[in-house]
Amino acid sequence: MIPSLYLRIGAYGLAALLCGYLGWAINGNRWQERYAHIQASDAQARADGEAAVRKALQAQLAQAQAVSENNAQIVEKLNAENAQIAADRDGTLTRVRRLEQLLVLASRAAAPNPSVSKTGGGPAAPGTGDPPGASSLEGLLVDASTECEQTANQLNALIGQISPQL
Repeated sequence: MIPSLYLRIGAYGLAALLCGYLGWAINGNRWQERYAHIQASDAQARADGEAAVRKALQAQLAQAQAVSENNAQIVEKLNAENAQIAADRDGTLTRVRRLEQLLVLASRAAAPNPSVSKTGGGPAAPGTGDPPGASSLEGLLVDASTECEQTANQLNALIGQISPQL
């Protein structure tokens, strides 16, 4: 009886092993195929993601280059404007200084000699040494000159601030 029990258990065990092997042989390949398919789709998804990132980076690079070119054009334009303003300022200062010189010469030539009075004898009357309006004109020219110098100093300060940024 014991040997028949071993035969039955052996037969059932052998049948179970045979069923297990057949199941593994049939379904095992299917799992390997699924795993290979998942790996392939994962690799494709990574490649698509990298392509999208590359495309976005290229677009950002193109935009940055366009902004850089635009900034370069603006800097060139500002440099040209600054040069023109500096030239205008220098020309204006030269003209103001020349006008000051001419005014001083004209006021000296127009001023009567203080030792001789207009009435013919005696000292000159107080306040008659300068031609009328000469002192107010000189004051206006001095004010204009001062304002031009202040404007020139402000422009030089502005150019000093802008130049390092270029």
